[in-house]
Amino acid sequence: TARMKALREASGPDSVYFVGSSKHNNEQAYLLRKFVSFWGTNNCDHQARICHSTTVAGVANTWGYGAMTNSYNDMQNSKVALYIGSNAAEAHPVSMLHMLHAKENGCKMIVVDPRFTRTAAKADEYVRIRSGTDIPFLFGLLHHIFKNGWEDKRYINDRVYGMDKVREDVLSKWTPDKVEEACGVNEAQMFKVAKMLHENNPGTVVWCMGQTQHSIGNAMVRASCILQLALGNVGKSGGGTNIFRGHDNVQGATDLGPNPDSLPGYYGLADGSWKHFAKVWGVDFDWIKSKYADGMMTKPGITVSRWIDGVLENNELIDQPSNLRGVFFWGHAPNSQTRGLEM
Repeated sequence: TARMKALREASGPDSVYFVGSSKHNNEQAYLLRKFVSFWGTNNCDHQARICHSTTVAGVANTWGYGAMTNSYNDMQNSKVALYIGSNAAEAHPVSMLHMLHAKENGCKMIVVDPRFTRTAAKADEYVRIRSGTDIPFLFGLLHHIFKNGWEDKRYINDRVYGMDKVREDVLSKWTPDKVEEACGVNEAQMFKVAKMLHENNPGTVVWCMGQTQHSIGNAMVRASCILQLALGNVGKSGGGTNIFRGHDNVQGATDLGPNPDSLPGYYGLADGSWKHFAKVWGVDFDWIKSKYADGMMTKPGITVSRWIDGVLENNELIDQPSNLRGVFFWGHAPNSQTRGLEM
């Protein structure tokens, strides 16, 4: 405690970086974010940054919050399930039990993966795509859906903004020949999968690390969400997006915990959010504000994948008053990062 206080007094609150854990329960994650806020910095993060942070951004930018919309158990109400970037049979075996029950109820299972996995072995339709071509595949499905009038027109009219632009884009650019050139799936199979999604309602989409670990992971996630919106599958039992996490509480830690760009519950960092949490925490807003360096309270902190830069880069390049001089790890192993030599 004395050394941390000395760092704070010498270099300011942003000189210490806090790394939480996706193994923490909800209460621990929430408590760490509260502590960091009282310390006076947004320099905090956890494993989700190198796990499903692409999902959080992609889903939140599509319909407002970055989390799965349905549940394992609800998949038993689905009539079709599209697995893309998920090997649930090995990575999430409990969820696979629910899917097998759904199949007993007549659910069609479509698995899209570069490899023929144990999950693909249970599929009604297996689609082999080139790694990294999820967007051409998804937009290729949308091409057939729009071309044949299979979209949920009333749902789109009542609930979706901007689908006209998507329709225009996929019909003009993502023609069957272009899709096959990109992802290797021929027109007949693309049509078959699109028809399965149309004829079996409600349908759900499942994805995991197979989408999030690409450099364009955010865009892949958004494409999956847009497909569900076009089909009118969001906001109903058996539909939505089932996004399986990489650790046992990545979801809870993201919902409530030490995120550098949000407060618990996906509240942003604007003054209004801070005033809300000042009231929740029973402290004065001006007191919390006094703990922060000027201008830093509403500015996102450094992410866990870049904290090394916070130490090594020239100060003018890191957008905060001082470099990082200390790192506080609570349940996160730094040796799991790929920049070990720099560390």
